[in-house]
Amino acid sequence: MPRLSPIDAAFFLLETPARPMNVGALVVLDPPKSSRGRYADRLCRSMLKCPVGPPFSYRYQPGLMPTLVEADTDATQQLHRHEFAKPAKLATLFEAVCDIHTRLLPRDRPLWETHVFEGLEDNRVALYFKTHHGLIDGLGFIRIVTDSVSRSPATRRPCAIWKGLPMHSADRRDDGSGLVGTDSLRHLLQESYQTADGLLRLALHQGLRDLGLGAGLALPFLRTPDVLKAPPTSHRVMGHCTLSLPEVRELGRERGAKVNDVMLTVLDMALSQYLEERGEQVERPLVADVPVALHDHGGAGNRITILQVAMGRPHGSAVERFHDVLAATTEMKREVRDIPDSALVLYSISMHSLASSIESLGLGGLPMLANT
Repeated sequence: MPRLSPIDAAFFLLETPARPMNVGALVVLDPPKSSRGRYADRLCRSMLKCPVGPPFSYRYQPGLMPTLVEADTDATQQLHRHEFAKPAKLATLFEAVCDIHTRLLPRDRPLWETHVFEGLEDNRVALYFKTHHGLIDGLGFIRIVTDSVSRSPATRRPCAIWKGLPMHSADRRDDGSGLVGTDSLRHLLQESYQTADGLLRLALHQGLRDLGLGAGLALPFLRTPDVLKAPPTSHRVMGHCTLSLPEVRELGRERGAKVNDVMLTVLDMALSQYLEERGEQVERPLVADVPVALHDHGGAGNRITILQVAMGRPHGSAVERFHDVLAATTEMKREVRDIPDSALVLYSISMHSLASSIESLGLGGLPMLANT
């Protein structure tokens, strides 16, 4: 019976109707040129030949220590078909996906759904797969989605995202040993000491950074521009733009940066423009809540922390913002290397539990965990 790590359990325990803990993948497909009619029908028939595998074959079992249990799952009950009345644009698809994404997944049913959309322009078909973040983190989800895509048009093996991970990989969930040692009292004391020491060093670095006396992560719970403050809601709006991935990679390579650094800079520029258009004056860099993979465990479950990272300087140029973001993410990576995983996980759970309590109590006047 797979055990939930503390961070896995937090995704279930902190979930509310206003803060659904869903993750999803949207794929838009062009039917093969040789396809004649009802491509979606053939696609669904092919996917339904694929059995349901872990972690999507697990059910949530509540309790003082919630767990996951293996259960037979009928994929036909989790597959939903939708057809737009006329050739629809991507905006119509996005609106439908946002509506589906915000709905809580029933805890007494499989924690995933697949939605198939027809009626898009150019006869395209869209697949949207939705699951609960308590089952899997971003690295594992990307691995599953990537493995579900054929490398060759000649491939004929049936495949579906719900096939999950191989059993030996899916069972590699964190058993919580990073926070609670089980081998011996000595191991427990050592782990507790390392966790406490890591939390103290993390807080010290944050304080010194805020005073301009050292380096560290941005402090959480900051003043947030009024236009970004709103009661929590499950409502989502999906938008998109297209950037050249080779150009983004080349831009990063020239400056020792990663794709994520460029992406954070683009988001910071867009958000700053949004604030300026609404007359909001920002005197300090915005702070983003950023998920960070602690290591790739190759299986299901979550091995992540969520840290606060300062963005670009107010009124800075694109180049200045980029260098600010790169400096902040470089410092974040140094902290992740130097601070024990157990301390980073406990810090993330504590901060987000506090933020969730502030939301639940309707204390909107208090500082927020991050600006974005």
